[in-house]
Amino acid sequence: MVSLNQLFAFVLTMSKKYNIDSSHSEMHSMAVLRYADELYRSQFNMFPYLKDQTNVIYSAAVLHDMCDKKYMTQSEGIKEIDEFLQDKLNKDELFYTKQIMETMSYSTVKKNGYPELGDYEMAYHVVREADLLCSYDFDRCITFKLNQGMPLTDAYHDALELFHNRVFNYNTDKLLISDYAMKESHHLNLNALKQINTWHNIIKIRI
Repeated sequence: MVSLNQLFAFVLTMSKKYNIDSSHSEMHSMAVLRYADELYRSQFNMFPYLKDQTNVIYSAAVLHDMCDKKYMTQSEGIKEIDEFLQDKLNKDELFYTKQIMETMSYSTVKKNGYPELGDYEMAYHVVREADLLCSYDFDRCITFKLNQGMPLTDAYHDALELFHNRVFNYNTDKLLISDYAMKESHHLNLNALKQINTWHNIIKIRI
């Protein structure tokens, strides 16, 4: 079994090695893990077998951006994750952890749809939805743009476009399938609108 201490130590090492900024490093891993745990617990009565898949759920939730194409080739990141987890997960757990991470991104789902992962299908959605819920953080989106070298005003407008074209459409695009995720998204949607309004006022007055 892989420990949380080991998982987060690996995230810190990979973030330093590949210059993974704070929008996708340990703080994001922590947020996705929290949501994955809440989603897992909300589904447990219907899918009690998830209890036996927590190694996969927690590992994929914490490590999913350690193979993000924005920072490295996906195959390069997956190779490092595979080497790290080799002696910590059994063969099936390792296989499905990598499968989830390789197929859960927004762009991959929009292009290819959901993968067929058999008994691990629900674990996949738990991790995927947890990541989507974290993307409602408008400040996090600005942070990523700033780290890409954008001035603040450009980062704000670029983030605003992404939210209107993508994030605010998760429900209409049927990307959130669990009751928990759909309900939580409404609260997060309101919070994102408040963040956007605050930044609009700051930029209008100060820049």
